[in-house]
Amino acid sequence: MNERIEAKLKTLPETSGVYIMKNSDGEIIYVGKAKVLKNRVRSYFRNHDHPPKVAAMVSNVDDFEYIITDSEMEAFVLENNLIKEHSPKYNILLKDDKTYPFLKITVNEEYPRIFVTRTVKKDGAKYFGPYLSAIVLRDIIELIKDIFRIRSCNKKFPEEIGSVRPCLYYHIGKCMGVCNGDITPEKYKETVKEIIAFLNGKYEKVQAELTEQMMAAAADTNFKKAAQLRDRLRAIDMLSKKQKIVSANGTDSDAIAFYCKNGSICFQVFFIRGGSVIGRENYFADGIEDMDEKQLLADFIRQYYTDSSFIPSEILIEIDCGDTDLISQWLTGLCGRKVEVRVPKIGESAKLIKMIKANAEKELSERELKILRDIRFKNNAISQMYKVLGLKDIPKRIEAYDISNISGDNNVGAMVTFVDARPSTKDYKNFKVKTVSGADDYACMAEVITRRFERAVAEKSRIDSGELSPEKASFSLLPDVIFVDGGQGHVNTVAPIVKKYAPHIAVFGIVKDNNHRTRGVVSTDGEIEIDKTSDLFMLLTNIQDEMHRRAITYNSKLNTSKNLKSELDNISGVGAVRKKELLKAFKSVKNISNATVDEIAQVKSVDRTTAQKIAQYFADRRKTDDITGK
Repeated sequence: MNERIEAKLKTLPETSGVYIMKNSDGEIIYVGKAKVLKNRVRSYFRNHDHPPKVAAMVSNVDDFEYIITDSEMEAFVLENNLIKEHSPKYNILLKDDKTYPFLKITVNEEYPRIFVTRTVKKDGAKYFGPYLSAIVLRDIIELIKDIFRIRSCNKKFPEEIGSVRPCLYYHIGKCMGVCNGDITPEKYKETVKEIIAFLNGKYEKVQAELTEQMMAAAADTNFKKAAQLRDRLRAIDMLSKKQKIVSANGTDSDAIAFYCKNGSICFQVFFIRGGSVIGRENYFADGIEDMDEKQLLADFIRQYYTDSSFIPSEILIEIDCGDTDLISQWLTGLCGRKVEVRVPKIGESAKLIKMIKANAEKELSERELKILRDIRFKNNAISQMYKVLGLKDIPKRIEAYDISNISGDNNVGAMVTFVDARPSTKDYKNFKVKTVSGADDYACMAEVITRRFERAVAEKSRIDSGELSPEKASFSLLPDVIFVDGGQGHVNTVAPIVKKYAPHIAVFGIVKDNNHRTRGVVSTDGEIEIDKTSDLFMLLTNIQDEMHRRAITYNSKLNTSKNLKSELDNISGVGAVRKKELLKAFKSVKNISNATVDEIAQVKSVDRTTAQKIAQYFADRRKTDDITGK
């Protein structure tokens, strides 16, 4: 059990609530509820007689959070919502590994499009969902295209109006003919507004029109058309029922409360969708001494919703911020529909605000404790390193190096930097080893260290000549001590190189035990014993873990990129630019292979014809794999 968990266990309240277990990557792996948080959460770490699954979960817990509730029933409901939202690994539930699809309307374009996406961005578009099935969602889109005749193509309008031939959808009456110039942007956007109203559950107008058309078709004995219109009406009826299940129409709210202490403030926003709490966010600010709480709340609301991709119809706040009516008008203008900002005084909403405030107080207190622990840890670890390793100066800046390869190929080096005992990720560096082939860690380490100091010398020269400003230099700032991942052989390889460029910098190796865990430190004179309960040992472990993670991640990234590029090379029409854009947008070839034509066609430089080729390539490959049993 780490120090962070030990400290949190001491602060657990004797109230009901939900606890959230996380692994070392920050992923939620378990969500549970408790009548008394203090007793329930402590039992995981104090009791060692757990069933195998619980024991496996506890062994993977690196941190935990908790949310205070007013009752055990509230904890039960919140637990259920969070499990649905995050699908934690160790919760017992029917779950899958996919992201639920959304319907996206690009209202930020002059001629908006509508399509399926699994990624919600703050890009000015409107999103509806999530939906339980992509198949159902595509049926909805087809229904919308049938009724409203919105465009299906990925052409750039108005630039391409008149320069392209109308597609099949235009000729069969399923498109208004934007490419032909048959409709103005204003008229097109009026139709888009009707679609948005339709998706928000306002079906009456469309149902009335379709019913009238159906009756007229039946009266003219055009029974085929009447049957088609009847099917559309049934689809709308089914859509309305599905929307009530997966959407939060009419009951979407955000609830905001805050807590101030010692010049700091924590704002907490709870998201209520469909009447259920599905998540929350914390925001902190410092240096707020003597500032008016009403103004702080008003400023937070303005900042929070300025770039928000979704604004609910109701904002519940803790106190009247003075500008409540003005903020309500502003939010209404932002999203194009009425938004009410109110301060609940009684009832369930008031109880919710009280619960959120209690959680804001808890989060701020935990943050303060963490800051104090970090200060204590930093002071202890640096002081112990200075004394135990016999350094000449207090080690404020530390650099650490590791080498990684796969079966002797793709040798890479990673440099991680710690400042005041904390990772300084902006100073991390990666190196592709250029002069070494095969698995030779000593030679690889020598090349990486040499290149690091040669860059420092070159930058120092450019700084002295006025060619480079110190702020833009990335290697000129030297460390107080260097660690390498390895034993005395690594240290003996690196130390002479460092001495040549910077004689004042001490070099040590961090060695592992037989279980690949940090064991201690080695110098050119041999191993130095480190107290395994000390803050220094914890810092050394953090350094070794971080440099190893960085090296492995960089190696994997290079290897993956190499494999992905060769895969995409097989697709006609996908050149270097399109490969780069596709990988940037989808992150992996697996995501590209699972994407729809519409999703692929959203990528910059990829037209719809190429998107169809890409989708078809992966569809054909899946068929081949099925046949061959791969």
